[in-house]
Amino acid sequence: MKIVTVEQTRRLEEACVAEGISTDTLMERAGLEVANTAHRVLNGVADRRILVLVGPGNNGGDGLVAARHLQKWGARVTAHLASHRPAQDQKLALALDMEVEVCSAEKDESFGILDSELGRCALVIDAVLGTGRARPVEGSMKEVLLRLSAARDLRSPLVVMALDLPTGLDADSGALDPV
Repeated sequence: MKIVTVEQTRRLEEACVAEGISTDTLMERAGLEVANTAHRVLNGVADRRILVLVGPGNNGGDGLVAARHLQKWGARVTAHLASHRPAQDQKLALALDMEVEVCSAEKDESFGILDSELGRCALVIDAVLGTGRARPVEGSMKEVLLRLSAARDLRSPLVVMALDLPTGLDADSGALDPV
């Protein structure tokens, strides 16, 4: 394993694109590897409930790719959109085509669906914010993470797997967002 800075990550991604590997291909590969890791962590995913917390950017796209693969492999996946996704979101459309249950924080106003999923899932995948986070965690993303934290306090163990790094962790400094 190599640990890289945010700037090094950005340069590596740019180098991949310059070599003809599209951002879409990178997201597909990342999401598949996350799904494979989830499969190993759970010793199989058939009939297991998995919650994917999805953010607004590429990290959320990676999470939607993982959700799609896990659903295809027999898991019962819910993707909770912690933030608004773009209108023409191909990753979201493909997850819906695979019959991933999708719920948005906008429509889950009281967060009852999120709380229910947190109470019964075998695994939570944190795909809210990745290495590109440059702002404090606020709004619906903050509420989603607070509820995840509360669920972890109530359920032991609640397995949480993060894409790139846990949301709210600054990849360069190691500083944590208060959430």
